[in-house]
Amino acid sequence: MQPERAILSDTNSELIKTYCALQTDPDSVIEELDSYPNDAEFFNYIRATRPRSLFTIAARFLYLNRTCWNGLYRVNKKGRFNTPFGYYSDPAICDDELIDEVANKLAHAKLQVADFESSIKKARRQEFVYCDPPYVTVHNNNGFHKYNATLFAWKDQLRLARAAVELKSRGVHVLVSNADNKSVISLYRGFTYYRLRRFSLIAADALNRGNVTEALFSSYPVLGCESEVI
Repeated sequence: MQPERAILSDTNSELIKTYCALQTDPDSVIEELDSYPNDAEFFNYIRATRPRSLFTIAARFLYLNRTCWNGLYRVNKKGRFNTPFGYYSDPAICDDELIDEVANKLAHAKLQVADFESSIKKARRQEFVYCDPPYVTVHNNNGFHKYNATLFAWKDQLRLARAAVELKSRGVHVLVSNADNKSVISLYRGFTYYRLRRFSLIAADALNRGNVTEALFSSYPVLGCESEVI
């Protein structure tokens, strides 16, 4: 979309620091990342490190994303990344052109580590807010509540829905992507509901991978898309 003015926020400080590094010094990120090999021993070493400079934080974040199992971002209770090595033959660890493209798109964005409520509460009429909370795709069962308990708990889903409804009442354009889960759908009364299908790789057993559905909740109609008003 590349708006002239944008705010991007997340509670994941490593993600936001990565964005900041790409925004301010993409060449240093590329130089660092380009030296990282696709090697299990090196992967485990990098996974255990805690870099301090922005460009090394970004290089670590991107490297782990490109070489870990299915690109899955997962941390333990201590906040340490714990997804194992992916054993890919030739992953695209450093894509110079993509990094430069992202840097250009981030040029006019304000980046902040913050909870979503504080980030969107000042949105004004006719402005656009998109929320993409963490969620699982194995929906309509207890797994939705179980596996999101520490990352984005049910109480956070309730907060998000209330915030979205409040924004809609003030004339803000709101779009929320979420799990296609009956409990979640019930939170967005008055919104337009879209069911999307995509292919998911997130499953330990390849036989359990395949097409999954996700939900979009919109305060405005998305042209050309089949929908229903909740």
